Amino acid sequence: MAGIISSTLSAETLNPLVITPTRTAQTVDEANASVTVISREDIERSTAMTVEQVLRAVPGVSVTSTGGPGKQSSVFMRGSNSDHVLVLVDGVKVGGATAGTAQLENIPLALVDHIEVVKGPRSSLYGSEAIGGVIQIFTRRGTVEPEIISEVIAGNNGTSRLTQHFGGTTGNTAYSLSASMYDTDGVDSQPGGGQSDNDGFETKSLAASLDQWVSDSLALGVNFMHAQGKNDYDGDAAFGDRYWNEFVQQSGRFFVDYFASDNVSIRAQLGFGRETNENFIDTGDFFDYETRRRQYLLQGDISLTTHQLLTIGLERVDEEVDASTQYTESERYNNAVFVQWQTVAQPLHVTASLRHDDNESFGEETTGILSVGYQVAEFFRPYASYGTGFKAPTFNDLYSPFGANPDLEAETSETYEAGLKGNAGRFSYELAVYKTNFDELIVLGPPPSYIPYNVNRATAEGAELSAAYEASDWSVEVGAGYTRATNDETGDQLERRPKWNGRLAGAKVFGKTELNLELLGRTDAVDTGGGHVPGYVMTNVGATYKATESLDLGLDVTNLLDQEAITAAGYAGQVREVLATVRYTY
Repeated sequence: MAGIISSTLSAETLNPLVITPTRTAQTVDEANASVTVISREDIERSTAMTVEQVLRAVPGVSVTSTGGPGKQSSVFMRGSNSDHVLVLVDGVKVGGATAGTAQLENIPLALVDHIEVVKGPRSSLYGSEAIGGVIQIFTRRGTVEPEIISEVIAGNNGTSRLTQHFGGTTGNTAYSLSASMYDTDGVDSQPGGGQSDNDGFETKSLAASLDQWVSDSLALGVNFMHAQGKNDYDGDAAFGDRYWNEFVQQSGRFFVDYFASDNVSIRAQLGFGRETNENFIDTGDFFDYETRRRQYLLQGDISLTTHQLLTIGLERVDEEVDASTQYTESERYNNAVFVQWQTVAQPLHVTASLRHDDNESFGEETTGILSVGYQVAEFFRPYASYGTGFKAPTFNDLYSPFGANPDLEAETSETYEAGLKGNAGRFSYELAVYKTNFDELIVLGPPPSYIPYNVNRATAEGAELSAAYEASDWSVEVGAGYTRATNDETGDQLERRPKWNGRLAGAKVFGKTELNLELLGRTDAVDTGGGHVPGYVMTNVGATYKATESLDLGLDVTNLLDQEAITAAGYAGQVREVLATVRYTY
């Protein structure tokens, strides 16, 4: 156990290990895909307090927020729809089955160890939603050396966060336990909505993990995350109504790893997820919904030769919806089988995967991906890929009492991608270009029925570039993404997808002090109903002072110049936020 954790930590310094692109461990450079890894160090160095704030720094990814902290957020990756991005927490799918999107705003950043963002289709391994890409969030795990960390953050807008973390390894057991409380008065979510008040957000969260080596060939593990809280939002000012919701976000898994031989390993995993939203008005409870999900996974990895790895998997997902309004159907299952073959530990890296899904609601879908990469030199590794994806219709699409169509088909896509990546000493870079064709997109029909139907076709094409240089006492990172996403029938730009987003960040150490500067920018975009979202450039700064070997003091300012950083028309954007941090490591 200690050896595995130690090797993982050392590999993460320059060339991080990732799991998401192929469901098997490989370095970022080996992946025939555009991959961004956001480490715990990156999170602490940034001024971000939420998962969605961290993600807006990724090239090719645009984040839309309808107000301040805790308000509904949407992630658009490579021009795809917001429900075309699969979100996993420790390998388990999260998100409501009603609307089909994950509520990233309810996942506590304080409990996150690192995040893997894989752009491009991965339906051939993960099934529905993985059209634009996959965001996998890993909660904190046990470390080789025992650690106890206490953190207090406080700032303007009544913002505060308390976090306590324990972790370590004892013998063949690695353990981790983290808890956090986050509270903010927030801002006025809809400044022009007629209800001039701040809309607060509060959450309490807990994450735990346990990994146990039973023998040289058998390991057990368990992860669990729970978050619950309350979110205020603007109501009807004419009646003086106050609206809020109370939520619960849970996910977890139990897994068994069996190493049958040097060439064969098997994982059996049971995962679960639960998402509850209760919506209230002054007069009482007015709308509730809950999604419960169970995931069963059996995966085998077989080394056919020294340079060939075969992965075979079986997966079943059961989803159940319980709402205050009656759906015509409240549960469904999805059975899937997938297979992947890849070359490893050689200059030529070929990956081929195929997955067949059988869904109780809409039928069957088969998706695949083929990618080829070649390590010409350490600093020059080209790759190319072709992949297909699909998105299952949601419970709202199929069974909602407010307008549904049980005959809907799945949305589908095909993506072509080519890229370059490499390292040259302390310098690393990645470049990718892509084109995605979407078909059978689901749209709502005209009022008053609003019956959804398959009709739309769209195309997204673009490019992403990221580069970084890390010296002994300073570092610099630059990234930019271009996306042109249009409706094939009208030629109109798709909503809430800016053509450009970019980031420039640098850090410098002066003795015991580290200074950080980050510039985030995006161009304008069209919004729903013909609205317009202006572009912006936002400046974030931070400083950390190492007062003692154990005590760190920090000061972070998000949106230093208080720019109008709006991402959804009619809603508040990112305001200036000043936060002080005290972190003590025992």
